[in-house]
Amino acid sequence: MQEKFTPLEALFGMTMTGLVIGLGQILTSEERLTTRIIIGRALSTVGLALTSGLILLYSTEADILVLIGASALTASLGTSFLERILQKHLGIK
Repeated sequence: MQEKFTPLEALFGMTMTGLVIGLGQILTSEERLTTRIIIGRALSTVGLALTSGLILLYSTEADILVLIGASALTASLGTSFLERILQKHLGIK
């Protein structure tokens, strides 16, 4: 089993995780879907998944599975989760 991944491999893993979760959420939605909605939500979910790369600020030796797991978590929970984390970290109520 490969122990170290390149930054590009980690980026690809986090991106694909966000994309799959975003598309899954879209497919379970009951609203009318347009191409614009599908692309927009997929891109925003990928962006959220990539924010898990911030873990590397705290632990530069974080395993790829930690990054992908955090990507899945943030992509699933969405923007409100990220806002609450930032507010708590910055001391904003």
